[in-house]
Amino acid sequence: MSITAAFTHPMCSNRPSISLTHIQSNANLLSSGERNLDDEPDKQFLEDDSRSQKPQWMKCINAVVPPNVRVLNEAVSIVANVSRDEATKLIEIGAVWARMDTLTDDDVIDQYFDGSGSAAIQYGDFPSGWGAGDYGLGNGESEDAMSLDEYVERQLSLRYRRILTPSTIDPGTDIRVYPHPRRFPSCYDFADPNRLLYEDTTFIVVDKPPMLPTQPEPSNYEECCPGCVNLLMGPFKTISGEDVVRPLICHRVDSCVGGCLVLSKDGNGQRVFSELQRERKIKKVYLAVTTKPVPLGMHVHWMWGALNARGQRGGTPCQFAWIRCVLEVVKCEPITINKHDGHTYDPGDKQHYQSTVRLVTGRKHQVRAQLASLGCPLIRDTLYEPISGMTFEDLQDEEKEDMMDEALSKVRVPTEPIGLQAHAILFAGVRAKARTPWWGEGISQSSGR
Repeated sequence: MSITAAFTHPMCSNRPSISLTHIQSNANLLSSGERNLDDEPDKQFLEDDSRSQKPQWMKCINAVVPPNVRVLNEAVSIVANVSRDEATKLIEIGAVWARMDTLTDDDVIDQYFDGSGSAAIQYGDFPSGWGAGDYGLGNGESEDAMSLDEYVERQLSLRYRRILTPSTIDPGTDIRVYPHPRRFPSCYDFADPNRLLYEDTTFIVVDKPPMLPTQPEPSNYEECCPGCVNLLMGPFKTISGEDVVRPLICHRVDSCVGGCLVLSKDGNGQRVFSELQRERKIKKVYLAVTTKPVPLGMHVHWMWGALNARGQRGGTPCQFAWIRCVLEVVKCEPITINKHDGHTYDPGDKQHYQSTVRLVTGRKHQVRAQLASLGCPLIRDTLYEPISGMTFEDLQDEEKEDMMDEALSKVRVPTEPIGLQAHAILFAGVRAKARTPWWGEGISQSSGR
């Protein structure tokens, strides 16, 4: 299990300070039991880290296409012990992968973009985690926790490509089948046209519902943001008037978080958005709900992580550094959450606070990690709440170290929407704001609204 760490330091200092004082001077260090989770955003922690205890949707069957079988759905039917119709559905949802050792890069690219539907195999996009360093099809373990055999196995899995259409396949081909694909019912919330916040000739901005991954899962290519936006809101047109086959992802929003998500109609839009991100010309505003008031002002934390660039982790990371994380809490006010306001959250008798957060840097899980480090974890955030307020200095005390170990054993990937919304995004003249978050209007007690 890898540890992600972050701590604040004085704004005037060039080096992080480990002294443990008030949060607005030299404050808390964050330690998280995160296991490369947002690359495979919703994979569950298990108390016993045993492969045999994986959820059904994580289990796959590795097999070889039998002799004299050349039809893919027949091979899947035999391997997974399902009917031909069920096998076809597994293929169409993206739960079937094939290992193609003989294909060149050009072959893969040609077949990926070949829309003819002919005998050529049609490929889906890269495994979940593309662009964030986790190309594996396994259970999302961090690379530094892998054995050599596991690492070699993962590298071999890179040769697998998702097959999306029933087609012919050569006997002896290695295939991987997920017989119980992970499903995401919230995908179909995109049937509401009001979730389309903005569209122009290049960009699409949607209000992503919580509990929906931005990118495809290994067992499900369709029920994710690009797939469902295209299916339920499309067809979209490019600047040249051509149909958009499938919108492209410009950035990611955690699966358990709803709100503004930007997609592009073509690769040029992706490149423009990426450049704007590098130049910090994209402004993001979040709404966060906690049960403790969040200190106002600028908060600087340092997160310990690998230096490898996103999407470039071809091997075990060998360089680590403190990564600067900055956000500003511009407003924090007490609110009332109604118990039966279209959600299942029970606020009990706890006081809740809604904060408006402006991101200065954009790091993975940044708002979640920093607020937890401040001792103000988001409601329902079972990944960071157990370690709220814990510091790196705790490792120097044997008793506190035991407490940290116990807390880390309790972290879980959220299975319900957490108290965070990507509320607004501004870039290149585009201004989009999400609708009411899942917890409702959050009636302010201070104003009586």
